[in-house]
Amino acid sequence: MKIGQQHLPPTALPKRIKRAAILVCTGLVLASAAANGQEPGGELALSCPEPAIASVIPPAPDRSDASVIVYAKQLDASNSSQGEVRGHVELYRADQYIATELILYDPNTEIVTVPGAVNYEDQQVWVKGTGAHYNFIEESGRFSLIDYGLTGSSANGSAEYVELIGGHTSILNRLVYSTCPGEKPDWVLSASELKLKHDDGMGVARGAKLKFKGIPILYVPYFTFPIDDRRKSGFLYPGFGNTNDNGFEFSIPFYWNIAPNQDATIEPRYFTDRGFMLSADYRFLTRKTSGILDFDYLPDDRKTGERRYHYRFLHNAAPWKRWRTALVIDQVSDDRYFQDFGANLNQTSRQFLRSSASMIGVGRYWRFEVMADDFQVIDEGVKPENEPYRRVPRLGFWLDRPLGRSGLSFALDSELVYFDRDFGTAGARFDFYPKLNWHRFAHWGFINPSLGYRYTSYDLKRLLLPGNESPKRGTAIANVDAGLFFNRQTRNGDTQTLEPRLYYLYVPYENQDDLPDFDTGEFTFGFSQLFNTNRFTGADRQGDANQLSIALTTRTFNDENGQEQWSLSVGQIFYFASRLVQLDDQPSVDEDFSPFIAELTWHPFTRFSTIAGLQYDWDKTHLDVGSFGIRWAGSKGQRIGFEYRYRRQRVDQFDFRIFWPINERWRVLSRINYSFADNDMLEIQGGVEYESCCWALRTVIRRYLKNRDGDYRDGIFLELNLKGLASIGTRAQELFRD
Repeated sequence: MKIGQQHLPPTALPKRIKRAAILVCTGLVLASAAANGQEPGGELALSCPEPAIASVIPPAPDRSDASVIVYAKQLDASNSSQGEVRGHVELYRADQYIATELILYDPNTEIVTVPGAVNYEDQQVWVKGTGAHYNFIEESGRFSLIDYGLTGSSANGSAEYVELIGGHTSILNRLVYSTCPGEKPDWVLSASELKLKHDDGMGVARGAKLKFKGIPILYVPYFTFPIDDRRKSGFLYPGFGNTNDNGFEFSIPFYWNIAPNQDATIEPRYFTDRGFMLSADYRFLTRKTSGILDFDYLPDDRKTGERRYHYRFLHNAAPWKRWRTALVIDQVSDDRYFQDFGANLNQTSRQFLRSSASMIGVGRYWRFEVMADDFQVIDEGVKPENEPYRRVPRLGFWLDRPLGRSGLSFALDSELVYFDRDFGTAGARFDFYPKLNWHRFAHWGFINPSLGYRYTSYDLKRLLLPGNESPKRGTAIANVDAGLFFNRQTRNGDTQTLEPRLYYLYVPYENQDDLPDFDTGEFTFGFSQLFNTNRFTGADRQGDANQLSIALTTRTFNDENGQEQWSLSVGQIFYFASRLVQLDDQPSVDEDFSPFIAELTWHPFTRFSTIAGLQYDWDKTHLDVGSFGIRWAGSKGQRIGFEYRYRRQRVDQFDFRIFWPINERWRVLSRINYSFADNDMLEIQGGVEYESCCWALRTVIRRYLKNRDGDYRDGIFLELNLKGLASIGTRAQELFRD
């Protein structure tokens, strides 16, 4: 045969060598815990030596029909003697590449031998070895003294040898792995033996050690882990933290892959000041159902001497077409559970837990719901007469059906519910509200008049209290909603709109003093209340009205990208009669107009936005509500957020958050939430982050109010992220959700 570069067909010898190389390389990638760590936020990227850690491993392409092309200086092959391919041997197949100097093949035993150095690379991995042999009959072989890594990534490692058994098992001896560049990596994971069971999708490691900065931080004599997308039972990385009232916390989560559609995470937790707690999270999913069970159980709290627990069960199902069911059970052992174990101010300030069961059906024009719920009050400040009612049950039916193509439609809101409570009046309520609507929309504006009648009746148990046990109420409700659309081109080519809107509401007065108050309260006044038929929630009160709302909105849009640059909405209600219907024997309100409302949003730059709002009472010449907020995101990952909220005699506080990269490696973060009304700090936290090319460390100190008594929780959160491997510790709450 003429010496030179030869092209071999896909069935030639090197294709079989390729199969062995693929098996080894795939095993190495999966064994190395798949370096798919994503570079943490911010746009100030680290200047890392190439290649930097890969953000994600691309999937392997389909190579089944790809041709195999081999370049070599010499080929010597026959059916009876050993074949040789020598001299700068290069094999190409799809994205795969193999390079070596000599390949030997025995057709009788079907054994391939590579006596010298061999290199392999594809779009996922690269491997370098000092020699290899492979038996195609037994599908077994051995690769010696290999180095490996992820293509285009700093993830790399080595092994003394790799043994292939039966085409389904790989054994790596004396494995080392890291994502750190350089000869002395900051962290190294090593194992005396790593067995990969490809058919089972499982890996078994023995004698695994993790060192950080030369210091051993983890040793596991034996553990198993998944090597593909199949879930695998096993321990997860531990977490830890420290608070002033619970002490040091340490946890070791265990993941249990129960079935393809079921799994659970069981997390033993230990608090030095309170004792042992068991937490668990169970999930299941079927074609028509899904559910989650969470619970925390502390058998003996060292501080209180009591058993503490919290459990929550959520279940959703779609038993029939157009129908779905939902179940929520939420219970806690005592009123102070969330104060002692809550993770944030929202949890520690909860007043009650709601459990409910419901079934909902939906059609083209209708919706039906049957439900029941109960409440566990956990706020000691809630008096028995103010506790929420149980609804056992509640039936609701809603209809909105067009009447031809004239714009007319018939709507119905109806409800039948029984309210129950251990204190005060209980009983049933029937609410029936049919209405006739007409809708007219055009490019110039809209007009929507509506006329309805609301009827509400009761069957009460007043528990020896005086009053009518079968009160009722009926009243007409009429309203007209109309608006116009104007727009113009500004000098810089943008579009500005002008949108005036009128809303007239008339509801005659009906005495409702003998009606109970099961679930009714007055809406918090806001812009949406300008266009609502009732100023009360629920059906126990229907507010009387003879009023006109006037509102005006103007917006400006960028014609190049269609984004809104700014908008301003103002509005006010003008009352033509006193509002006689009130709650809790409150006197009637005789005002000529409501507080003036204004809302502003402004986006002057891509990375900057602001929002502001106010409610000003002209009669009393004072500010009822005020709010102001700004957000800024810098080009290098900086984030600043500030919100100020004011509600007269109730709320007066600000919330300031900042995340600021000092340079490509150091970042600081802080949050201050302060109440002027209480002259007290609601929450304060500060932290620092350090990030290198292959690991990151975040430390946050946090203090927040945990109850009405003014007690605070002080916590320290520490998280070590080894890129491409795992995060160890407990992460503090995010300052910016987006």
